[in-house]
Amino acid sequence: MLRRSLSEAGSFFRRLLGRGSLEGGPAAGATAPFRHFVEQLVGGAAPISCAPSAAASAERGTGGGDRASLTVHFLRHSCGLEDADAAKAAERVHLRSTKNARAVLALLRDTLGLPPASVARLVTAYPAVLSSLTLGAKLNFYLRELGLSPAELRRFLLASSNRFLTAGLHTRLRPNLSLLRNLLGTEENVLAAVKQSMELIYGNLEIVLLPKLQVLRDHGVTEEVLVKLVTTHPKALVHRSTRFDEGLAAMKDLGVSPDSGIFPYAFGVFAKMYQSKWDRRVQNYISLGWTEEQVRRAFVRHPYCMSVSEDKVKKCMQFIAEKLGWNPDYVSSCPTILSFSHEKRVLPRYRVLDILVSRGVIKNGIRMSHLTMSEKKFKEKYVDRYHEDIPQVLEAYGARTVA
Repeated sequence: MLRRSLSEAGSFFRRLLGRGSLEGGPAAGATAPFRHFVEQLVGGAAPISCAPSAAASAERGTGGGDRASLTVHFLRHSCGLEDADAAKAAERVHLRSTKNARAVLALLRDTLGLPPASVARLVTAYPAVLSSLTLGAKLNFYLRELGLSPAELRRFLLASSNRFLTAGLHTRLRPNLSLLRNLLGTEENVLAAVKQSMELIYGNLEIVLLPKLQVLRDHGVTEEVLVKLVTTHPKALVHRSTRFDEGLAAMKDLGVSPDSGIFPYAFGVFAKMYQSKWDRRVQNYISLGWTEEQVRRAFVRHPYCMSVSEDKVKKCMQFIAEKLGWNPDYVSSCPTILSFSHEKRVLPRYRVLDILVSRGVIKNGIRMSHLTMSEKKFKEKYVDRYHEDIPQVLEAYGARTVA
């Protein structure tokens, strides 16, 4: 009888401690002395731990292993990372709680409009974003003070998340914005330049930009030309100093005056391009029957002819030779045609003009000016004017909207 009573008492105390069917009940929070007393009373039990639960410990920031578990869980279930990515990301960020991390996700998703896949991509690339305490202020700077659109901001953020988010608001971003405003004169110019190279807003401009601008001034480049260069080709100024020096030498060799309107475009295209790529483009023109002098002349007149891919140049020159009978000397005198879309501009216009030539409307054949004039003028002069008498021109021109 006594054994039965002790057995029932022991069962009762074990349930009280959370070891029986009542596990997790009110006694789970019993103090250590009381629990020790009961253990000794009933006997045979393993030592009782007074550590808090893993989730509670992690949420309060007590215990590195628990914080790691919380971080991985959050990365997987709240950020959408795969198991392997979550494990790697957890090595680079340790969440003491999820409060700030959830606020960061709300900014990324609601304020910036990042879709879930992009959020996961960003967190994978830069897990420390979850610990950021200045994200809201920086997003406000990029959107309100600088003037980027949400779509532009999303694109730049994903392209260079580390530098985009680590640049100091008061030590780098705002000082750079102030410098650019003074240099470029208008908000429109500043925004145009930054869109070309975000290095202008988060780089050290006193090292990467200002010295080069002074060299250009000493070289004879006017402030007006400098503004145009920074707004159209800033990458030529903030990357590869050796190419910058080569660009100045090349402009002198080509006879491009530093105060001319073509200088910012010629220098910008040349200085952004590796020499190996430049040489490959030159050789491509030569293989199509051009001389080096014709290539140089084309570049000085339309620098972007060197930005056109080799395949596109080959296709364009083949069409020009077969359908229009123009030689490289004629094309190099007005090389803008090389930059036009073949499917949306050159071919539809050729079809319209070819019909008008066959009908005797155009007497002296197709000329370069037919292809280079504005879209509005071409449509008025050669489509709207003749489409009632020669409806084929409307059909031919309409092909440009399908291409």
